[in-house]
Amino acid sequence: MLKTILIMSCFLLILVLTFNTDIEAASSAKTIGLGDEFATLVGADAFYGNPGAVNATSDRFTFEFGLAGSLWNNLLVNEYIDEEMKDELLADVEDGFLGGGESNTGLKVILGPVAISAEGRGVGLFDLSYDVAELLLKGNEIDKSYDLNGSIGSGAAYGDLGINFSISPESLKEKLDLKDLRIGLTYHHLTGAIFSLEGDGTTIITYDEEGDPVVRGDGYFVAKYNEPDGINDGTATGSAFDFGVYADLNDKYSLGFSVMNLGALTVDGIHEVRYEYNEVTEEFEEVGDSEVVKDEELKYKLPAIIRLGGKMNWTEDIDLFADYSYTSYNDGQKDHKFATATEMTWLKSLPLRTGISYSTLEKDFDWSAGIGLDLWVFEADLGVSDLMGLFNDSKEVEGALNLKIEF
Repeated sequence: MLKTILIMSCFLLILVLTFNTDIEAASSAKTIGLGDEFATLVGADAFYGNPGAVNATSDRFTFEFGLAGSLWNNLLVNEYIDEEMKDELLADVEDGFLGGGESNTGLKVILGPVAISAEGRGVGLFDLSYDVAELLLKGNEIDKSYDLNGSIGSGAAYGDLGINFSISPESLKEKLDLKDLRIGLTYHHLTGAIFSLEGDGTTIITYDEEGDPVVRGDGYFVAKYNEPDGINDGTATGSAFDFGVYADLNDKYSLGFSVMNLGALTVDGIHEVRYEYNEVTEEFEEVGDSEVVKDEELKYKLPAIIRLGGKMNWTEDIDLFADYSYTSYNDGQKDHKFATATEMTWLKSLPLRTGISYSTLEKDFDWSAGIGLDLWVFEADLGVSDLMGLFNDSKEVEGALNLKIEF
């Protein structure tokens, strides 16, 4: 029976780790260091926050390579969890055990009003029932029912080829008496793999007629996914659009507004795997043939984001940022995020960044920090979060590195 319990616990943990690849929009080292994809950042970093600001420095040529990744959840913290803390943590996740992750690696080139990006991205979000959260955190209890209903997850691993174009309408800029005004659009061509996860039923660990503990019930998990085979066969495809407006009101204040990730990936042929408990073998087993390709459509909507923000040049060497964003996810979750940050450039070749953000989905504050290195035409940036873990419990880890040539 111990083997059965271990298998069941490991199976749930594997589900968590498998589908925990990242949420939110993609990120750069600078945006992670500041704590958000601020709508008033310009240049290559604006790919993730505001397509209207990507070419705000249109007199420059930019070539950038970057990689970033993050993981988060709303339950587990980065320290020893005693019994009292387990009850406190579970009290905060009555709506379910949430977690997610994100990653992106690729290149960007900006020349005049046109910018091109080629990236590999991963994004995912799971929302497991409260009973699953309790099972993972506290282990099983004899004769206790664990309801799997409502456990869901979805995500994608895909290639993203994007092209950005922006304009600066001079007549409108003069009419509004703005120092600068830019309106931008980014188109993304997407190809890759997508998945969905769903749990239902009830699982009970009890005793059989001989007094041995056994698993009973009709609990199960179903995973649906596609397996790309070549360029076209079995590949999920789709398109996405970003739209944004960026304005310098004067030398001191800037505003930005954007709508990001309006699009989805779809595929017609999928694999389906169902895991349920077999009372004969006393193990969780795969039901059906996962090698069979079913003629069924699977769709994954990218996390759609509305973003509004402002920037103030406090002094010549200090910029202040503030942003609000609203994100809607594929499975219906909603997130309101508030962020504020500062970038300090007392040493022009060594800019420093830090920021604080709060997410209503994560129900947690994050503290971020970053540093840059500017040497003539070469730039390097590093960003990390959540620094709360240095002094307090943290439920997230995030980091990124960018290397750039710009002139």
